[in-house]
Amino acid sequence: MTEDKWVEGHLRSTLRHAAAGGAPQAPVGLPGRVAARARARRRNRGRLGLALAGVAAAVVVVPVAAVGTGPGFGGGLGGDGPGGDGRGVSTGRLESGPPAPSPGLESRRPLGERLIVDNPSENRPLQLWFARREDGSVAFCRRYESRTGGSTSSCGDAPVAGTASLEGSTESWPPPERVMYFGAAGDRVAGVSAVTAEGRRTAGRVTHPAGAPLSIWRVSTASAARVDFFEFVDAEGKVVARVDNTPLMVPEATAEPVGEVLRLGDGLSANVYDVPDRTLIWRLDGEPVGSDLVRAKDLMRDLGGRRLPVLLHERDRRWFGVVADVRTAEVELVFADGRKVRAPARKDPWGIGVRLFGGAHERDGDIYLKGFQVVGRDAEGRELWRDAQPARTSGG
Repeated sequence: MTEDKWVEGHLRSTLRHAAAGGAPQAPVGLPGRVAARARARRRNRGRLGLALAGVAAAVVVVPVAAVGTGPGFGGGLGGDGPGGDGRGVSTGRLESGPPAPSPGLESRRPLGERLIVDNPSENRPLQLWFARREDGSVAFCRRYESRTGGSTSSCGDAPVAGTASLEGSTESWPPPERVMYFGAAGDRVAGVSAVTAEGRRTAGRVTHPAGAPLSIWRVSTASAARVDFFEFVDAEGKVVARVDNTPLMVPEATAEPVGEVLRLGDGLSANVYDVPDRTLIWRLDGEPVGSDLVRAKDLMRDLGGRRLPVLLHERDRRWFGVVADVRTAEVELVFADGRKVRAPARKDPWGIGVRLFGGAHERDGDIYLKGFQVVGRDAEGRELWRDAQPARTSGG
């Protein structure tokens, strides 16, 4: 199966699932974004699925079964940093039974327990497990949740093989602050480390879920670490396997702008790129932090053709995005406690036909957990539109 066919099948099954459950939203400009991502991520099917969900303007929003965190969830990941030895018993939460219903995965029952760990890229659970393929071989599966509420699930098309294998990561573009790499490991593997080209090492964890045919390994690093390979050792510290890592490459990372930069203050700026579809890329202090597909034929619309009032991003206490209604003069971000911040809506200099906004806020933590509303007002202060982001638990 080619990656393009996998993407197509995944999206078709997602839409069937959403239609059956009454999806609240479909992705914004998803066909073009998927095409761009498919061209850029041909090397790793698992990484592609996670990266798709991580694109804020193209999140697949479908009904998601809540995953309760339980006491101390995420606290067991302490060994995934430089201070861990990579051989401790993982305290990431394990659950038996099938995963929550997911598009295309209904026929693949889990082999043993599934591992639920904290995804450092999204501050949401990441589920990892094994399933039996139709030919009897073992597949590696994952379920990824976005902080904005979307989710994506997939099982690897190729069977798991070898002493150790890299099955995916939480990499996406623009890059998050931290990334988790993960995969499968055989009985000989007791420890794992990520190694950069400069020789810097970050220890990870190896977990054997009860009843599973193989172990699951994971390593979390800073996105800027540029991992060169993963090294696997046995209980005596002897190297038993090495798996090379190819950094995620996307055309947006090296594309040249085709328009004039728009500076919105607080370190935020935006410009347009053709990669190949017209794409708006946001930057904070020169580093990419968001992107929106802004081609004319499906501008600010979901797959059902519904006009969306706003596309919002949030990163490092900055909030920024795109507004459909060009009458909008000011945008408000209203938090659950009623407090708010405001930013002027600026005319785009590229003739797209939207308004852009950006500013800073002083809230700590993940603003999506408590929920918020985004409100657009005209020059006289009259409300033109309102878009609500419901509160979410850390389990989705």
